Order: sequence, then C-alpha cells, then structure tokens
Amino acid sequence: ARASHCHARLARTPSETMSGILRSAAPLTRHLGRVSAMPKGPIARQTRGMASDPNAPPKVAYPWVDPMNPGNWKEEHLVFTILGGWGVVIFAAKQAFS
Repeated sequence: ARASHCHARLARTPSETMSGILRSAAPLTRHLGRVSAMPKGPIARQTRGMASDPNAPPKVAYPWVDPMNPGNWKEEHLVFTILGGWGVVIFAAKQAFS
C-alpha cells in the first residue's frame, strides 16, 4: 500500500503541482503587495507626485482649436501627429523607391 501511495504522488501532472504551489503562495503575495503599497516616512505624504502642474496653461481639447501652438496640445495629439508624419514619410519612401 505504501508503494502505491508513493506512485500516486509521483503521477501528478506538472500543472497540478504548479497550481498547488501557486495556490499556497497566493496569500503571501497578497500580504507582500499590501506592505509595499503603503510607503512610510516623508514619501507617504507625496500623493500627487506624477500629477500635472496645477499652474500650467490648460490643454486644448482638439489640435485644430490651436493648430499653431503644439505646446497646448495634449500628449496623445502629439503622439498621433508624430505617428502620422512617420506614416507619410514611410509611404512616400515606398512610392519613391518602388
């Protein structure tokens, strides 16, 4: 009986073994996540470290509202304009060399 018990334990598939390991480690990772998410000391008071400047001029909703001043555009509008420009360059190069 002892040999069959040992053989049954070795007959598990790798996915069953890995899932058991992950299930047993899940409470530990949840605890570690909570600990690292709560900073201590002076950094804990900096809640808006990545926020935009409150004194900056407002961004325009659409680039065509203020087309000559890209500094007032949102970052997404700049990205779309740059990607569109690269698309035009690549298309023109393809047409010129083929």
